[in-house]
Amino acid sequence: MATKFKSDILIQKLDGTVYDLGAEGIRVVTFDPPSPAYAHTYAQTSDYGATLTGTQVTQTTIPITFDVFAHDNFDYELQRLKVLKIFSSDEPIYVINLRTPFMRWKVVADAFAYPRLGNYWKAKNIAISLICYEGFAESIATTLKTATINGKIYDASLGVPFDDYQYEFSTSHFKIYNPSVIPLLADERPVTITFKGSAPQGLTIKNNTTNQSFYYKKAIASSDSFQLIGLVPIVNGIQRLGNDYSSRSFLDFARGYNDIEILGASGFTISFETRFYY
Repeated sequence: MATKFKSDILIQKLDGTVYDLGAEGIRVVTFDPPSPAYAHTYAQTSDYGATLTGTQVTQTTIPITFDVFAHDNFDYELQRLKVLKIFSSDEPIYVINLRTPFMRWKVVADAFAYPRLGNYWKAKNIAISLICYEGFAESIATTLKTATINGKIYDASLGVPFDDYQYEFSTSHFKIYNPSVIPLLADERPVTITFKGSAPQGLTIKNNTTNQSFYYKKAIASSDSFQLIGLVPIVNGIQRLGNDYSSRSFLDFARGYNDIEILGASGFTISFETRFYY
């Protein structure tokens, strides 16, 4: 049985399986995510300076180093296989630092070496480059669903003013708050908007903050289920694309407060589900 250490870093697989590195005999030495990696584009417009023409966030490399302990040679090889399994990157994995358990990094691991000391019981300082290709950490919970980590329940309220943590409404005019360090763009990090109610002449959702408006042209009955997921309207589980159904527009959500209006509807509830990004 492997030596156990203090819990500090969790690895979560896409199927929900969680590995506590300390409990697995893996002592994390360093895990210090850097700032997002910004890539700037410039154009030379004069003899004495350039113009910034664009900024994108590229993948961020997060180094993690750790030691692995074992009781004998056989246990050492079992530990090596366990590390390879935990950091297998045939699919992305999530890293959760228990100092900030309400957020996680979605990463893949670069190839790494597994050096051993001149004894049988310890692999020396293994270093892995974890590539966070989305550039930011995300909340482990969504605005509508909590998440449980190490027996504690978390919501997505980090950075949201206490009185404004509301993402389900039954009024035609309200505001929602996006505490992320980035806007929630419909084609990159789509918000799932779910509407349940009556809109006999069609449904309009406006974001006055971004000056955007989405219009669904067909009637919606109270028995229907309507969703707008980024760019795609869905009615009763069927995608309704095309000019016959909607204005082919979309809704982004700016950082901070977003002023929302609902037109053409009555007796409804509308909800906004998303994660936040840090």
